[in-house]
Amino acid sequence: MFLKYSPDYEIKILSIPKEKIITNDIKAPKIEVISQDANFKPLSYKRVYIKDLRGNLVKSFPINVQTKIYKEVIVANDLIAFGQNITKENTKLEKKEISRYINQIFTIAPENTTAKRNLQKGDLILTNCVKSKPVVLKNSLININFITNKGIEIKMQGRALKDGAVGEVILVKSDKYNKTYSAIVNSTTNVTVRI
Repeated sequence: MFLKYSPDYEIKILSIPKEKIITNDIKAPKIEVISQDANFKPLSYKRVYIKDLRGNLVKSFPINVQTKIYKEVIVANDLIAFGQNITKENTKLEKKEISRYINQIFTIAPENTTAKRNLQKGDLILTNCVKSKPVVLKNSLININFITNKGIEIKMQGRALKDGAVGEVILVKSDKYNKTYSAIVNSTTNVTVRI
């Protein structure tokens, strides 16, 4: 399971009973460790089953398991200030412990993004630390495409009231009616309003 994230991992069992467990078998008993769920968690409970050679349950108990995964990921090469572009020059690949951030890491520097907060040297570059660069700038002229549920399209010109990246929702104002709408950014000059 861990190999899909990285070949480097560390597993620690944090609690195990100290009592002796005795079976009537000459050979060592069968030990099964069962995970309670299939999702990866850095700290989780597993259940241990100790069975004799005939498969009869001798003892069962829960244990705490700590799992750490290490992977080469993108980190800040130096201070990256809020709003600064994330580039290949200000990031580098470094092996880090990523157990709590498995679904948020980058293995290559994200393009066309800026920092959502200050990132110190060595900080992981995570998906929640970056945002796409705006393609529409505040007060820029844009084409507003109004689309109804029945497929009717109306187009008019307006202004962006906020910066926005592709796919973001921003406020726009139509020049003709001087009315404000929530619109989805499609490109540098086009937004869509669903009515």
